[in-house]
Amino acid sequence: MIEQGPPPDEHPGAVETAQPPADAPGEPLRALQVSDSQVRTLLNLSRRLAVPGDVYEMMCRVAEAATGLLDCERASIFLYDARTGELWTKVALGATTIRVPSSMGIVGHSFTHNSVVHVPAPYSDPRFNPEPDRRSGFITRNLLSAPMAGLNGAPIGVIQAVNKQRVPFAEKDLSLIQLLADQAGVALQRYELQQQAIEAAALQHEMDLAKRIQQSLVPHAPPDVAGVSCAGWTLPASTTGGDCYDLWKLPDGRLGILVADASGHGLGPALIVTQVRTLVRTLSEIETSPHEILNRVNNRLLQDLSGGQFVTTFLGFLAADGMLHWTSAGHGPLPIRLAPGDTLSNLAPPVPPLGVIEWCEPAPDPFRLEPGGSLLVPSDGIFEAVDERDEQYGAERMCEEFDQYRHESADVIVQALRESVRRWSAGREPLDDQTIVVVKRLR
Repeated sequence: MIEQGPPPDEHPGAVETAQPPADAPGEPLRALQVSDSQVRTLLNLSRRLAVPGDVYEMMCRVAEAATGLLDCERASIFLYDARTGELWTKVALGATTIRVPSSMGIVGHSFTHNSVVHVPAPYSDPRFNPEPDRRSGFITRNLLSAPMAGLNGAPIGVIQAVNKQRVPFAEKDLSLIQLLADQAGVALQRYELQQQAIEAAALQHEMDLAKRIQQSLVPHAPPDVAGVSCAGWTLPASTTGGDCYDLWKLPDGRLGILVADASGHGLGPALIVTQVRTLVRTLSEIETSPHEILNRVNNRLLQDLSGGQFVTTFLGFLAADGMLHWTSAGHGPLPIRLAPGDTLSNLAPPVPPLGVIEWCEPAPDPFRLEPGGSLLVPSDGIFEAVDERDEQYGAERMCEEFDQYRHESADVIVQALRESVRRWSAGREPLDDQTIVVVKRLR
């Protein structure tokens, strides 16, 4: 990743040339009295840098152009690493990788002051570190360093040329190295933007794939269970959601009812809630008690989830005779009407959400839905939906809507609740995932 350095210091260096603003016109090449060969080298480099490619290959081209244009022995490309606060050699022709604090040495001075630095006698300059020369036997006779900056003028690295052949670096060389640095800086910035676009496209592809997988887990049609009408609907607040529901037929013929809501919304909660669904569906093949199934899932999530994550979950198994075995891990409210003439009541969750603490509470008592009786299992995105004044839809309004359609089918009740919440939110996108499941015993 290409990173920008801190704002440049304003203190002048011992020998340096301040960098012109990024939008200032460069000095005409002919005014610099460069040769035709040097003009061709600069133009050829410009064309090659305009073609997307590997950043290492691009910087190698810049370093090679620097040695040719400036007639020097070596050239290095230093990039800024914001995580460590260092400058490091992405390319170092004729040398090994070097890392230095971004405020130290001659290269650090060029970077922090955002200016070209010419050092004709390095061993006399206190900023120069002679130790690498002592180890390698190389002799540094002169140095020329220039900051590479993006279009906004902030430095992202440094080009350094070492040992001008035969004669010292001249005024013309200071302008030439800055031209190279300007081209390299813009090329690096363009490369970073291209990489960000590629990564964004890849992430969007992964999100779309996750969305398709999650949507494929939503029941396309209610299962055929004698004497029972059921329907469900879910709407994620982002590409993927932290809610899920499932309606399926158990091996013993009962209807399986699952609604789970992982804290938060997005890809992370979507993965968690998908794990819950998978565990529940698998365990329901061998375990007949909803409470015992969620107890096992809770023990699994206690090992898998990090602090602060949890999943509220309702799980029920409804038989054709209306007998409902159920449990709820912190999921509610759960409005229920046992018989058509009864008033609405609410099922209280017997245990906390999954993934919080171990629990050993006994299973809640089962109950019987009489013909015409019904159960609503919403997620909190329904009753916490807000209008333009940030007022919540509320559990009371939700129950009133549920009660108003008590004589309708489960599918009609779901559609009515959806529309009521949509009108309340004035058609705006939800802030939280929304899920509704309605189960009704047929007369």
